[in-house]
Amino acid sequence: MENKRKRIFLLFIFILVFTACSNNNDGEESSNEAEFETLKDSSDEAGPSETSEKGLSETAASAETEEQAQNQKEQMIIYEAHIDLETKDFNQFEKSLKEQMNEMDAYMVETNIQKSDHGNRQGHLRIRVPQPNFETFLNAVENISGHIQSRNINNRDVTKNYVDLESRLKAKEEIEARLLSFLDRAEATEDLVRISQDLERVQSDIESLKGEMNYLENQSDFSTITISFTETKVMVGGVDQQNLDTWDRTKQAFVSSVNGIVTFASWLFITTIGYSPFLIPLLLIAWLWWWRKAKKQDT
Repeated sequence: MENKRKRIFLLFIFILVFTACSNNNDGEESSNEAEFETLKDSSDEAGPSETSEKGLSETAASAETEEQAQNQKEQMIIYEAHIDLETKDFNQFEKSLKEQMNEMDAYMVETNIQKSDHGNRQGHLRIRVPQPNFETFLNAVENISGHIQSRNINNRDVTKNYVDLESRLKAKEEIEARLLSFLDRAEATEDLVRISQDLERVQSDIESLKGEMNYLENQSDFSTITISFTETKVMVGGVDQQNLDTWDRTKQAFVSSVNGIVTFASWLFITTIGYSPFLIPLLLIAWLWWWRKAKKQDT
């Protein structure tokens, strides 16, 4: 009886060992399948919004990490100003303005100048100036303008937007790295096509995010100043030189007369020669009629 129990006990231990070995082999196979399923899930969820949110929650960080990154990031503020002014002499104002632009590394992005019926100029100029020189340039414009009618300054803090774009970009880049690694290991054609499509979408999102970040960087590094101006100088009308060109107008009248005579002579010559087969008999008949009439009067 005791031997029977020992045999049953040994048989039970053997079954446990065999089951454990089978589970290890199945675990290795299932881990590979799970990794491939993760690849599918990552590629299927690589849309513009869902992937960003999931990648941010999985890899980018929690709200606390984002807040720390925002505090470490230098504050990004976009400044815009609009100045409405009057100037007596636009030429002098433009010259002084260009001198200030050269000193402060500013550049012109738009020029719109119109001239009124009285000869005065008006329009607007749009200038980009480095942010550290923003206030200095505004004061310089006021000093050289003459009269400031209005001055409006707007600022917009885009630091949080920029940090959010950075987080989304990081998440997208991590997804891109995973897709690239899966692409290297994929063998089935269907998997290669799906991964390539998802990778293309993710890379397109990355380029879009980089473009938005570059735009915010440019807008914060260079402030925009729009100057609307009106020239107030009284324009004195000069002598109309066109009405005093007597000799030129005389030559013009003479040439016009000669051209008229030449044109008439040419027409007469063409008519006489061209219609001569018809005109000569008519002239001959008219001459005979006049000759007979004259002869009768003589008799």
